[in-house]
Amino acid sequence: MPVHYDPFSDQAMRDPFPLYAAMRAEGGPHFMPEYNAWALTRFQDVWDASMHHEADVTWTAGALPTQLFLGEPIPHAFTTMDAPAHRKWRGVVRRDYTPEGARAHEARFRALTREVLAPLLAQGGFDAYRDYANRVFCLNSGHNLGLPMEDAITWRALIDEIVHREPGQKGSSPRNQSAAAELGGYLFAYVSRIRRDPSLASGHTAAYMNAEIDGERLDDVGLVNILMNFLILGSETTPMVCAGALHYLEQHPEQKAAVLADLSLVPRLFLETARFDQPTNMLGRRAVRDFTVGGAQIKAGQVLLYIYASACRDEAEFERADAFDIFRTHHRDLIYGAGGHKCLGMHLATMGGVILLEEFMRAAPDYRVELANCERAYGEHLSGFLRVPVGFAPL
Repeated sequence: MPVHYDPFSDQAMRDPFPLYAAMRAEGGPHFMPEYNAWALTRFQDVWDASMHHEADVTWTAGALPTQLFLGEPIPHAFTTMDAPAHRKWRGVVRRDYTPEGARAHEARFRALTREVLAPLLAQGGFDAYRDYANRVFCLNSGHNLGLPMEDAITWRALIDEIVHREPGQKGSSPRNQSAAAELGGYLFAYVSRIRRDPSLASGHTAAYMNAEIDGERLDDVGLVNILMNFLILGSETTPMVCAGALHYLEQHPEQKAAVLADLSLVPRLFLETARFDQPTNMLGRRAVRDFTVGGAQIKAGQVLLYIYASACRDEAEFERADAFDIFRTHHRDLIYGAGGHKCLGMHLATMGGVILLEEFMRAAPDYRVELANCERAYGEHLSGFLRVPVGFAPL
């Protein structure tokens, strides 16, 4: 009997991995008749759809389940554009996100990490997600956009409110909408200021304010959408990986001992955590023409959910896929997606995540994770830990 899967169900938003395993066992894409949509849960299906069917789908209908299934607003930015516009608009800041561009920010990012970490080390404990990783990446996003760093806590609190979900919630609530409106208002006020005095703009904000692609320049709404995208995407998923890395190491003492004895293993730790507990649970597309993937006949107008968290646990692609093993080897992955919309910030995210873990482990090698008090995200889009308390001898 086919599995019943609804991305907004309590089971799917609380712990979808048993559902994903059951859907992979079905042997092909999973059809959801209530949405006229397909869930791609197997690695090969997500890979093929990403690498070979870019022209068969559109991002302009939204990328989140709430947009594709519930008709919620779709902010117009390069993340919701199709090729070639997508490539051109993300190309405005592409150099900052190449391997060389990421390395150019390494010293600054490490200094920022140490600045945030120092007072936390004196406390003898903190939340690795909220107090440390999330804060560093939010401050870094603000730096990249030229936004006042002192406002970072306000931005992050509003972003957390935007993605918050209650049990039984389907789609955005008034609480979510109020936070989005407040963040949007803050960004519109900022854009208004820099329009009046362009010398106040810096970083990505200045780059996009001055960019012209195929005769088009961004208006205020377009610029706010870009800022919102970079703020949210730049401070959301990678901190979950960092927090998760500490959580999973605590569950695997031999691997924890190995990493603490040799911090050159931290990149392996970061990437295995991102595979094992992929923070971007899913993204969606709408088909614009008929095509076939994984034996399923996709029809124009149908939605496809690319469920990365499931694909990264596919036994057909990864030996012992449900085991956390920093020493594993594999020849391909979907940690940052694949194809034309592969994550722009992948090199910066990996570098930053590794720095965060290195600096903490070097400073507090006696750390312990309070596993009983860790909490996972609840929702349809993100997967991972939002609370990972750690304790250690105060420095």
